[in-house]
Amino acid sequence: MAKLFVGSQELHIDKRIGRGGEGEVFSISNMPGFAVKAYLPAIVAEREKKIQAMVSARLADNTSTVAFPHQMVVDGRGTFVGFVMRLVEKHKEIHELQTPSSRQKYFPKADYTFIVRVALNIARVFAQIHATGCVVGDINQRGILVSPTATVALIDADSFQVSDGSQRYLCVVGVPEYTPPELQGKSLKAIVRTTDHDAFGLAVCLFQLLCMDRHPFSGQFTGHGDMPLEKAIADYRFVYSSRNTGMFPPPGTVRLDDFTPKIAQLFETAFSPNHVGQRPSASIWVEALGELESALRVCSQNKLHHYARNAKECPWCRMEKAFRRPLFLDPGFINVDVPPGRLDPAVGFVLDLSAFLSAINVVTIPSCISVAIPPVAGALAPSQAAKEVLSQKRLAPLVKIAGGALLFGAAYAFASDVPGIVALGTAAFGGWLLFRSSSQVDGFLAEYRKAAGALSSRIESLQRSSPIVQVLRKKAEALDVIDEYKQLASAFGNVRNEYEKHRQQKQMEGHLSQFPIRGARIPKVNSGDIVQLASYGFTTAFDAKRRNVQQVYGIGPVKASNIAAWIRSVEAKFQFHSTYTPEELRQIQKEQNEIITKQQGLEERLKKLVGEFRQEAQRFERWQSGRDPELTRLAQQLTQAEADLSHLEMAVPSRPNVAPLSVPPVSTLQRSRQSPNPVTGVQVISPSAQPHAVTCPRCGSGMVRRTARRGSRAGRSFWGCSRYPTCKGTRQI
Repeated sequence: MAKLFVGSQELHIDKRIGRGGEGEVFSISNMPGFAVKAYLPAIVAEREKKIQAMVSARLADNTSTVAFPHQMVVDGRGTFVGFVMRLVEKHKEIHELQTPSSRQKYFPKADYTFIVRVALNIARVFAQIHATGCVVGDINQRGILVSPTATVALIDADSFQVSDGSQRYLCVVGVPEYTPPELQGKSLKAIVRTTDHDAFGLAVCLFQLLCMDRHPFSGQFTGHGDMPLEKAIADYRFVYSSRNTGMFPPPGTVRLDDFTPKIAQLFETAFSPNHVGQRPSASIWVEALGELESALRVCSQNKLHHYARNAKECPWCRMEKAFRRPLFLDPGFINVDVPPGRLDPAVGFVLDLSAFLSAINVVTIPSCISVAIPPVAGALAPSQAAKEVLSQKRLAPLVKIAGGALLFGAAYAFASDVPGIVALGTAAFGGWLLFRSSSQVDGFLAEYRKAAGALSSRIESLQRSSPIVQVLRKKAEALDVIDEYKQLASAFGNVRNEYEKHRQQKQMEGHLSQFPIRGARIPKVNSGDIVQLASYGFTTAFDAKRRNVQQVYGIGPVKASNIAAWIRSVEAKFQFHSTYTPEELRQIQKEQNEIITKQQGLEERLKKLVGEFRQEAQRFERWQSGRDPELTRLAQQLTQAEADLSHLEMAVPSRPNVAPLSVPPVSTLQRSRQSPNPVTGVQVISPSAQPHAVTCPRCGSGMVRRTARRGSRAGRSFWGCSRYPTCKGTRQI
């Protein structure tokens, strides 16, 4: 390259760090922190005045987060060549963060809080640019760079629209995926861009970042004919909108209610036909994203998942379940702190199970619960009523004779001329005397039976409400944890063996995951197709290998065949490494450390459960030795009834005998367990064992069984879309 100068200072050109359609970028050894962009000869002349205007406005001094032209660069003859700008180092293009597969490679420590912070910083940078009077215009993923500390920088600033007094230098290029509807399909060479145009592209960029690379206008069209991405944008068909846009989101993706209401409303406004010219500005996004950052909470199922507090469920758990791939990684599992002497290479973290079992088994649990009738102190005297009835009982023979005589007299009276009323009265009184004594005695027997029944019911109630159930549950929970530890210990010892079984497959999967679809040269697959594929979770050769790409709208048999051919070419480059690579050893160590972490958590949980079990056992012992006031009162009543019957010289029935309540075995309360996955801790079902998932032929969502209510198929079952009535897709069973 010819010598280049800034003023009179010669630039010492170092290595080339970038190359594009307009020129090349080189680092400068004698200007650390800066780089030079040299234009191609075909366009250098037309760019000179614009760069001069940007340098004169000192934009580079006012905005450190944007690689604005800092100084003019000329060759030895003083001819304009390009410009010096701030060198953006240790940054990656934004799509490397928003795409889960590349994020795990380039931003392995990034969780969702990191992503939200980056989104916030992007909005701040756009606000700073607009404050200078510039318009970005050509918003695209290659021009937005992110650092490992979540800082954001914009490059290609020389393409921005800038004004110099009455002279306006336009941005003449743009990417369709970020171009607003009102500019779709138009030539941009003579169009004056506005910050409202930028607001649309900014909203698309933020949506893709917050939604795991999903484009807001990529989805399933419910109408007839083609609906390419550019047309969907031109028609304002925001796929995730509450409006009826005639399109459905891809399956297993985010929803607007996964975010704060303000974020959801800003997306609706940015992509609505009713707010052209009034789209949310960058400063409004800064405020809303700050609120989202403050509203994030940690998922109870995965500490790496953060989502808005108002969301009904964790969207990242939902997406991981749908695609069976993690969205975030935890590099912290590479190193786990284990106290000396607590690590065994065969089982992992060592627990003294015998000590825990001894603390559990020392507590004796009865096989049945029996509540005895409490004794009554001293012999009870008969009640006054019983004494009176006994006195009357001794006169009963005379009373019965008198009653019989009166009945005989009443009969004689009926035969004589005595008035009937007198005869009836005499007969009634005689009958009362005859039966009075026996009815009073029977009343005491009924009282005894009532007291005995109440006592039996109380004993049964006490046996059913015994604290033994809590004792059994705590013991069962503790034994469950011990079983879980044993399974984890077994899984720990088998990690390497299991890895070896699928090692070649894992290497192939890892190999395919290293080849992103974005950037690949696949015939007939354009940038719009790549955005559509990403919205359905297809970002690497591995994604396209394990799932059918034709479920993506716009990817027909020809493009699918070309993608398959590309995958085969990638597979042809695969070489199996019999020797364990450092990455494989790290993966094995990671899986083992995840098990160790689970085992350490089980130790704390087991200590807590054993303590709670001992407390429940002590509470049961106190219950056994205590006396129930209600039962004591009922026993007193029964004893009094027995004393009254004895005083009346009647046979006393046997006391009620309530059968003991059997205590169920602890094993009936333990969870039925299956071998856990050593990483996730949940049961693994092989793909062949999974039930067939029925998907809607129109929108790709899950389907549910329904029954037809009318028509020729009334009463017969069919598959109906779970999104009905929004989607009316059906399948026959």
